[in-house]
Amino acid sequence: MDVMDKAIVIAYKRKELYTGISTQNDQSPTVTILSKVLADNVDKTLIYYEKLKKEILDKEVEIIDFAIYDKISFLINQFNLRLYTIDATTPKELINFSLNLEKEILSLFLDIQGRLIKNANDTKSTAYIILSDMIKTKTKLIKDLENHN
Repeated sequence: MDVMDKAIVIAYKRKELYTGISTQNDQSPTVTILSKVLADNVDKTLIYYEKLKKEILDKEVEIIDFAIYDKISFLINQFNLRLYTIDATTPKELINFSLNLEKEILSLFLDIQGRLIKNANDTKSTAYIILSDMIKTKTKLIKDLENHN
């Protein structure tokens, strides 16, 4: 559950970033609109994450080994400590920034998922299945961004 909360924090930081871009007075109208679209997309992601969080609460979740949990928690905290700033003046720059950020988040999710596997049965765990879902959604978003780049 704590890991899910940390994923939600990552999404909120993305929303703040895109909202900040959209409120800059000297921003081009195209970049402003695109940043609002990206912020709206993060809102959808947050709704999706909250839905997954509720599913976790409704299920009996397997206990994650403390050493694995500790490393996963550390990775997410390190990711959250990164400062992301952007001075995008064109839609292409904003899409490229967003694409790279989404790829970094996907890499984080894949790293976490890989750490959850100690044997073949671990691929049937709730955490693994939920992360698989999150990875599929993130991969789709990346493909959408690549198609608009």
